[in-house]
Amino acid sequence: MDEIDQTILDLLQENADQPAKRIADRVGLSPSAVERRIARLKQSGVIQKIAAVIDPKAVGRGLTVLVELDIQNEHRHTLDAFQTWAVKAPEVQACWYVTGDMDYVLQLAVRDLDEYNAFIDRMMREQQGLVRKYKSLIALKVVK
Repeated sequence: MDEIDQTILDLLQENADQPAKRIADRVGLSPSAVERRIARLKQSGVIQKIAAVIDPKAVGRGLTVLVELDIQNEHRHTLDAFQTWAVKAPEVQACWYVTGDMDYVLQLAVRDLDEYNAFIDRMMREQQGLVRKYKSLIALKVVK
């Protein structure tokens, strides 16, 4: 991967919907050369997928909450069970298995605190005995 590929990636992360011509103008290549590079980046796995970034407020989920979770034990089957559950939970926008004091960090998009509380109640009921403790962080403003 060279500097041009990195610039293409930066431009795609700003707006993946922009035409190859616009990217080509910015990197000094032809649109077909840019399209070939993008195809190669996809094929090699550098670009895993192109996704729409949705404004949570526009779809009625204006409250973002980060939840740090401590799991009872870190046996493989326990981690797999929790991860399977988190992937299926519609409120969970991202789930990271992390180092440090906590085991997971979840990013939730919910309508309001009532929906957040319902999520916590459901998680603690459905994952009974799995989650030792949790800590919530309410996002006040998206900076980046």
